[in-house]
Amino acid sequence: MACAFGSGPGGILSLAALLEEHSEAIEYDLIGVGLRLRQLGTEQLNWRDLKVVVTCSTLDSATNRARYPDEHRWQLSPMLLADMADSLRWLMWAKTSDARYGRNRPDPIPRPGVNGGAERIGTVASTAEMNDFLGWE
Repeated sequence: MACAFGSGPGGILSLAALLEEHSEAIEYDLIGVGLRLRQLGTEQLNWRDLKVVVTCSTLDSATNRARYPDEHRWQLSPMLLADMADSLRWLMWAKTSDARYGRNRPDPIPRPGVNGGAERIGTVASTAEMNDFLGWE
């Protein structure tokens, strides 16, 4: 039998653990919408309301800043700016003598969730091996 949305086991326990770890940040977000944490368990703020506030909070909310201290700063604009800076550094490097010999390539700006620009080194597959791999004849 399927459970209704949000009525699965562990929902309140997960929220309680989150409250224990980040109570001040959650309370700050609740104050922003006109609620108080002390109202939890009343008609003004039930557990479902708390879950909605926590799960639907914006990327720059106090809760997300507390839960993801590194990632919350890397939204679209900072990612695009870092990409532009990486491109400009690469273009400047491309005009040097080091670029001619493929050395001292500038490292990209580290971003959370993005792997470094390290090139993969491996063996070359033959055309027959690739055709077998892809299932082509």
